[in-house]
Amino acid sequence: MSSNRLLVIFALIVLIASSINLLIDQDSENSPGLVIGRNDPDMYMRSADITQFNKKGEKQHNILAERLTHFPLTNITTLKSPKMILYPTLKNETPWHISSDHGRQLPSAPVRDEVIELWDSVVATQTNPEGKFISISTESLTVYPAEDYAETTEKVYIEENSGRTTAAGMKAYFDEGRFIFFSNRSERVQTIFLPTFQKRG
Repeated sequence: MSSNRLLVIFALIVLIASSINLLIDQDSENSPGLVIGRNDPDMYMRSADITQFNKKGEKQHNILAERLTHFPLTNITTLKSPKMILYPTLKNETPWHISSDHGRQLPSAPVRDEVIELWDSVVATQTNPEGKFISISTESLTVYPAEDYAETTEKVYIEENSGRTTAAGMKAYFDEGRFIFFSNRSERVQTIFLPTFQKRG
C-alpha cells in the first residue's frame, strides 16, 4: 500500500516538474528580452545627416547616408552609400569629400578616437578655389576624423593637376597635405607627370 502511494507521489512530482519546464520554455520564446547574445539593431535612420564637432566646437566631419543602422551589442553603426565631408584642422584648407558604397562607424575608445571604415568604390576629393584638385580612388579607406588622417592597404589611384600616381597603399595626412605611398612585390609606386602649359602674353 505504501509503495503504491510513493509511486503516485513520484508521478505527480514528475508531472508538476514537466509542466513548470514547459511554462518556462514558452515564456522564454515569448520574451525577447531573455535572449542573450543577439545583436538586433536598436536604431536606424533613412537619409541620415549627422554632424560631429570637435572639442573647440568646430565642425569635424559630416556624414550623410542612405541608411544608418546602429547595433547595440557591438556599438557599431553601419552606413549605406555614405558621403563624408572632412573639415581639416587648418581653417584655410578646403574640406575633403569622401564617398563609398558601404561603411561603418566605430565609436571612440580609451585607446583610439572614432574611426570611419569605408569600402567599395571609395573616392576622396579636394578642390580649392584656385582650381587645384586631388582625387584618390581605392577599394577601402580607414578614416580617423579627429586626426585628419586616413590609410589603406589597397591599391590607390591619385590624380591631381600635375599628374597621376598609383601605389599599393597609402597614408594620408590631410591637414598637412602630405601623402606617403607604399609598394609591394606586385605593385610599385608609379607617377606620371603631366606637362604644364603657359599662356602666351
